[in-house]
Amino acid sequence: MPYESPEDERLTWLKDVFLNYLESWKQSTLTYEREYTPDARQKMFISFQTYEGLKIAVNSHVDAIKFLLTAGFKYVLAERFKQDILEDYFGHQREKGRRTDNPTTQQFGYNDLTIASQRDIAPVIRGNVGGGYEKVKWHQVSVEPVKKRRNLGRSGSNCQKRKRQNFYTILCA
Repeated sequence: MPYESPEDERLTWLKDVFLNYLESWKQSTLTYEREYTPDARQKMFISFQTYEGLKIAVNSHVDAIKFLLTAGFKYVLAERFKQDILEDYFGHQREKGRRTDNPTTQQFGYNDLTIASQRDIAPVIRGNVGGGYEKVKWHQVSVEPVKKRRNLGRSGSNCQKRKRQNFYTILCA
């Protein structure tokens, strides 16, 4: 269902209810009356990275939708927001950086120029992006039986044909 107003109740729910729920959950794990180790308290809540990521994602999502609607768009289809292209770019950066987990600014710039000059559009093999954003990922599968082929090489050998459903299995002794 598209967003058509910057005051949409779903946007308000995300910021006022969902983010407050996460914050109160986090606070409840920190202030729980029983004695727990810090490690045990961490396990009561989602990881710090996930928590921060959710906060950033919700705020960015809401702000982007409000910006587009106030800029004159009639509606916004949030399910069309994608970050695959960005993840693909950083996948290429990681691929070019090889063993460097924290590249310097110079290494990052060099990798960026390499990617741009090579027009490196091959999909990243590792990672969680699909690549080929406009390509069809699923193909129609036919249920028609496959045409029978003549068995030229085994005509004189000791072979038996066994039919299983619509397929033949050739067993040779």
